[in-house]
Amino acid sequence: MSHHFVVASAAEATDLVSYFSRARRVNDASARLVAADGVLLAYVGVLFPRGLLDHTPTVLGLRAVALVEPAEFDEIVPLESLVSRLESALRELGDDEGQVRVTLPASAPSIAWASITPPRDGWKRHLGVKSEVLESAARTGVEEVAQALPEGAGEAVVQKVRAEVWGRDLPKKKGVPMAAGFAADALGFLDGKALSVHSVENWVRLSSKSGYVLVRSHVAPDFSHDE
Repeated sequence: MSHHFVVASAAEATDLVSYFSRARRVNDASARLVAADGVLLAYVGVLFPRGLLDHTPTVLGLRAVALVEPAEFDEIVPLESLVSRLESALRELGDDEGQVRVTLPASAPSIAWASITPPRDGWKRHLGVKSEVLESAARTGVEEVAQALPEGAGEAVVQKVRAEVWGRDLPKKKGVPMAAGFAADALGFLDGKALSVHSVENWVRLSSKSGYVLVRSHVAPDFSHDE
């Protein structure tokens, strides 16, 4: 049985197209869509470890969208097909301002990060972090990774360099890894305003009006400087 979801407007559907298109350019080829309680949770993978010895943090993007029809599903779908379905639904709507109904594409194979669900409760708030700090971290990290990789580097070397760079704390915000800046910038979550910061166990969450960045590190973050 194929699932579908309905959002309130073309503007909401267009925002999802932008979000999923950005995610497709970054890393993973699939999205996890969870519909329940009148909300669609759209997860994408940005960074994640590829083996037991890989210490790259798991970094997920998340957008939450209100649904106008009840729906319940938890599916992994290809990003390319999902974007195509959204764009097709928008074309069918034309110049109307009505609701947009999107049928999910066929499920994609299971992927490692999709089995990881961030905690729902227990999040503790910390001092926020400015958009410009995250943008600078993203730019610096990309440059460092490019400079550190020798020509023709193998997958193991690439992952080692990424783990070292993106696992470091922001220079002006201890407790928040540079990976969070990379994801927030790549997914279009930076709007010039500060993002709020929460943590629980070894998770850190950055929140903006556009969406959330969720980072699971191998050790719990240290926010003692915020106290």
